[in-house]
Amino acid sequence: ALVNFPHYRGKLRALCFTDDPWATRPAVEMLCAGFTSIKPDIDTIRPIEAGSERIGHFGFFRPEHRDTLWRGAAEWLQMDDDIARISEA
Repeated sequence: ALVNFPHYRGKLRALCFTDDPWATRPAVEMLCAGFTSIKPDIDTIRPIEAGSERIGHFGFFRPEHRDTLWRGAAEWLQMDDDIARISEA
């Protein structure tokens, strides 16, 4: 899979959570560095910003983050689609 990273041309957003012991900011930056054809958007999020005491490594997927983390991710995913619709009008 790593061999294909340089060929990726789409948008990429990576989330780092300050209480994640595995996907630390430096680790995510190192992973994203393989995408040499684009500039990934790397966001660091503190649990308090999501109204939570803890997020950790898999916490993003917990239902209690539906209105915070999930909403932000969905809005980011829809952003390009919305821009495309505006330019087609």
